[in-house]
Amino acid sequence: MITLDGVLINLGYGLMLLALLARDILWLRTILILAQSCLCTYALHAGAPNVAAWNALFVAINIGQVIRILLERRAVQLPDGLDAIYSLNFSVMTVPEFLGLWRRACEVRAFSGELLAQGEANDRLIVLTDGEVRVVVHGHDVATLGPGDLVAEMSFLTQEPTSAAVVADKPVSYRYWTRVMLERTRLRKPALWSKLQAAIGRDLVRKIRQVDSQAAPQDESELRGNTTT
Repeated sequence: MITLDGVLINLGYGLMLLALLARDILWLRTILILAQSCLCTYALHAGAPNVAAWNALFVAINIGQVIRILLERRAVQLPDGLDAIYSLNFSVMTVPEFLGLWRRACEVRAFSGELLAQGEANDRLIVLTDGEVRVVVHGHDVATLGPGDLVAEMSFLTQEPTSAAVVADKPVSYRYWTRVMLERTRLRKPALWSKLQAAIGRDLVRKIRQVDSQAAPQDESELRGNTTT
């Protein structure tokens, strides 16, 4: 004979099993709310207030998590000027993730002079927001960086001394995260840390491609010169 208690407890556990198969965290939380609501109702009907209280607590926690996920996934507009920086390296993150990380960064405006010296320790991950800087190796300019470019990211990752100096001839603005700040991100939000590493990797690959594209015409001209002499 089918009873209300039997329906509620089987439906509750069946929904919990279905939740374990969900790939999306939002669907998992939503199905768990339905499952634990069924179990809470069953416990109240069966005269088990302790079981009902625990399941009611689980329902409340999952409702809170669903609200948080929906807020994170809502359409968020990037402020003016940030869309280009986001598209250049940080689009591996969601917009809310990027904005949260961006707001935690320290801001420096109208800086001019030597941003980093060659051969010094670097404990900051720097991103330019306005202006240009020169990358100098032993007194020779090797590259120019502009808005959206990361600065000295390799020395930051490897914790080795910088291989080049970075100089701002005119005032520039930039933001930076310290190693301590990002270490907290790594521990508390490992998924976001992985995306930040991917953003750094994207920046490095893009710079390597730029160097290769600049070197190719020079190699071709040298080859032509050798064939005509």
